[in-house]
This record gives sequence, C-alpha cells and structure tokens, in this order.
Amino acid sequence: MLKHRFLKTLSRIFSKPVKHRNQSMVFLFEKDGHKYYKFPKNTNLPLDRFSEMMALQELLSSGLSGTELEKILEVMEKAIHSGLSNPQNSAVISTCVHLIRQRKSNIVHRDLLLNIAAIWIVRDDEPIESITLDIHKAKLEVFERMTKEDSQGFFTTLELPLLVPLVSMSPTDFKELWENNANQLRALNQQLTLLDSNLVTSSPKSRHRSMSN
Repeated sequence: MLKHRFLKTLSRIFSKPVKHRNQSMVFLFEKDGHKYYKFPKNTNLPLDRFSEMMALQELLSSGLSGTELEKILEVMEKAIHSGLSNPQNSAVISTCVHLIRQRKSNIVHRDLLLNIAAIWIVRDDEPIESITLDIHKAKLEVFERMTKEDSQGFFTTLELPLLVPLVSMSPTDFKELWENNANQLRALNQQLTLLDSNLVTSSPKSRHRSMSN
C-alpha cells in the first residue's frame, strides 16, 4: 500500500530527536520576490522545527489534519448532547468512528505534506531556528499554487529525505495518490455536513418524561 510504504520510511527518518548543525542553507528557488532555502543534506532540523515535524508525523498516521479531526469531534459531541438513546444519533457516532479508521488506512494527507515542506523550507525573511506563523501560512499559499502546476515536480525539486517515498513513485501512482487525497478531502466535508444535519435533538418534553420515568 502506498501510504504504508511512505509512513514506514518517514518513521525511520524521524526515529529519534536530533540537534541542528550550524551549516549554510541551500538555495532552492525564488518566487513572488522571496528566495527559499532548504537545510543541507545530513543536516538535522532545529528543535522547534523538529517538534512541529513530529506532530505532523502523528497527524499523517491518522490521515487527518487538526482541523478535520476537530470537525469530526464536534459532530460526535453534538450527537452525544442530542441524546444517544436516539438510534439516529448513535448511528452518527458510529459513522464518525468509521471515518476516522478509514482515513487512517487510506489517506496520505496533501495539506500535511505541504506543511512538512513549509517546515523544511526556509524563506529569506524568517528565522532558521523557529517557525513564524504568518510566513508559514504565506509559504503554504505559494506551495499550493506550485503543486497545482506540477505536484510531483514540486516535491522532487525539494529533494527532502522524508519525501523520498513520494518522489520515487511512478507518475501514475503519484497522480492517483494526489487526486485521491483531493477527492477524500471534499468527501469528508460533505459527509460531516450531512451527519450534522441528521442529528435528532430530543424535545424538552420528551426529556422530562424520560427523567420522570
């Protein structure tokens, strides 16, 4: 399975904490008036960037971004508050659990991959040692545009060790993976909207009768 091979290699690369070595950055490309650099080969990430990378690795394993996981939890919480004695609300909880398990086995999350790239790539106006939130978001917008032009070519150009499983795929496999990610992202949002609309809230009168009994 494509996801299994990717996560297995990723796990080997980040198997233990690392320390940053003070070496010169390697120029990658220039875009929208900014120059972008990467860490040289055999150079480990600074601690702050490494910590963020480990968090992203955990999310990659789940196949969910932090935002998506929060949306699923919100729907599950609403179902609980609406009353699990109603079979329809219980079914919503069950479906949410299925969605989480399904994505864990099937999805290598494209947005998380872009975030990984944004951690490894340093813009000319940001510190090497840490992540600046507004610059990080701006980099994501640039990388998103670049992947629309050539998704596999973008990651190949970066030559980042942890992306070896991606760039070593055949163009056909990579295209399938990337398109599947986009389709799954849209499908998840649609499913959560539908599940939220199907929740049944017990009326106060019904709850009162239940408590009286």
